[in-house]
Amino acid sequence: MATSYEIPLEQFPIEPAVAGALAWAATSGLTPDEEAIRQTLTGSALFAEELSSALLAALGLPGAT
Repeated sequence: MATSYEIPLEQFPIEPAVAGALAWAATSGLTPDEEAIRQTLTGSALFAEELSSALLAALGLPGAT
């Protein structure tokens, strides 16, 4: 997605985004999967809903698929 906005991937702040997601999940009492969060934030899919669902599951939300 960053590429489509002409943002070079090396300039996308992935580590702060992952850290923020991990902190949010931990504060919420969830058990996040750091690598899955990183893969979701750097991955691509035809529809945004696919990545949204993957991110919710990676954050450890119960029932997320």
